[in-house]
Amino acid sequence: MSAFPRAIVFILAAGTSLVAGARDDLRLPDIGSSAAAIITPQQERQIGEQMLRSLRGARAVADDPLLDEYLSAMGYRLVSHSERPEQAFTFFVVRSEQINAFAAPGGFIGMNTGLIATAENESEVAAVLAHEVAHVTQRHILRAVESMQQVSLPIMLAMLGVLIAAQGADSADAAQAAVVGGSALLQQQQINFTRGNEYEADRIGIQILARAGYDPQAMASFFWRMGRATRANTGEGVPEFLRTHPVTATRISEAKDRATQIAGEIPTAGAEIAADAGVLALYAPPSATGGRLATLDATPALREQAEFARTIRALRAAAPPLPRDPGAFMRFRERARVLGSANPGDLIPFYRRTIEAGEGDGAAMRYGLALALTRAGQPRMAIGVLAPLAADAPDEITYALALADAEDAAGRPVAARERLAALAARFPAHRAVAIAHAQQLVASGSRQAASTAAERLRPLLAGAAEDALLQLTFARASELAGDEIRAGEAHAEVALLNGRFDDALKQLNDLLRRSDVDYYQRARIEARIAQITPVALEQRRRAIPGQA
Repeated sequence: MSAFPRAIVFILAAGTSLVAGARDDLRLPDIGSSAAAIITPQQERQIGEQMLRSLRGARAVADDPLLDEYLSAMGYRLVSHSERPEQAFTFFVVRSEQINAFAAPGGFIGMNTGLIATAENESEVAAVLAHEVAHVTQRHILRAVESMQQVSLPIMLAMLGVLIAAQGADSADAAQAAVVGGSALLQQQQINFTRGNEYEADRIGIQILARAGYDPQAMASFFWRMGRATRANTGEGVPEFLRTHPVTATRISEAKDRATQIAGEIPTAGAEIAADAGVLALYAPPSATGGRLATLDATPALREQAEFARTIRALRAAAPPLPRDPGAFMRFRERARVLGSANPGDLIPFYRRTIEAGEGDGAAMRYGLALALTRAGQPRMAIGVLAPLAADAPDEITYALALADAEDAAGRPVAARERLAALAARFPAHRAVAIAHAQQLVASGSRQAASTAAERLRPLLAGAAEDALLQLTFARASELAGDEIRAGEAHAEVALLNGRFDDALKQLNDLLRRSDVDYYQRARIEARIAQITPVALEQRRRAIPGQA
């Protein structure tokens, strides 16, 4: 990964702290806060969206359907157990080997591939996510805006200007200079999460973690391992996570004590609550009780908790199910390790040593080795590693997709296409499968195949319009299929998702000048132009002279 995207990640991590701050109130009223006069929830969301677009434009966002699906499922499950399950969130993976995670305005939470690769289990990743979710649900950013009044919003917007200018700079050096300038601005204003906000995010995060069925001790264990890394390293060796989330012995101790306290409360950590006729049934995770069902007489306090459970049970049920396969997290971790590596070939010796030593999850390690081999230009060797894995677990989508990718890279597109066609027939609604299959159909060069790809992707767009890879694949399929209007609209969406508002507007306006645009298409395009134009004008107005 180049220095420029890493610097962008560092600045955005700081930017998440940029208005989090000066007060330690535990609550902020939903209505009547003076902060609402400075920045509205819609503005917060717009700022977060632009930050994500700037990161994507810098090629810092992984945009990998499998990673996104796993992280989002975990994040949504945590949010459904938070105090504000109605809050909008967007979870995404940042392609960086730095160990870090951050919460941006509007509920945007990013996690670096480096942090995922460092975690020892799923609960540790969930602990970090829960901490960032707590920063959002406790309104730390909004409370800081209220405290800082007119100072914070201009700085936030200036930061966006820096990101936009850096994205449009002619060289990596110029972009780096713009980013450093933004960093100096933030440092000068001394904007950061306060110690009180960090402790509060720990406390609330541990509660969310436990309610969602994860190990509440995971936050303390992850902090401890990060703290150990600090003692073992100095300077550049300190994980970025510790720069933005300072860890002390007191903080680790408090996190551990809080987790112990929660584990002893009723309902127990990880319990799913069900109330019926004054009886509270607690179903503890199998790891704790072997799956036994415990029934207790309901006291008034328990009835109150059961009442709360009824109000959010629908939300919990609606959250995507978490993978309970013990190897699922290990595959997720190794995929993040490989896709986040600037030199995947360097990981090949690591995986071979680990496999030979019999350490870790053997299947996941072989999966990681195969991914590294494919990305390092050795797909034939990758096929040899993946074929037995796919044969032993024919229902495992990650293996099948990796094998198809290796087959295509090895010059066997027909085999890859047939494998993906069978996979798409079995899992028609799976986004990663649909995208991979559509890419293969488009690569075939057949207009009919491209039309099939576009038709299969179209239903997915309704629920994932902000998926840049999905939009790009749909655009290419539509273009080859001869549907130039749809292709143009999708290409404009890709430009927009990468922060190129002027480019998106140009493409849409070019479509309006076509003679073959019908009434409905014109109405749709004009409506999209009307939505984009104010943001594009604001982007131009805030561009930094001499940097754009």
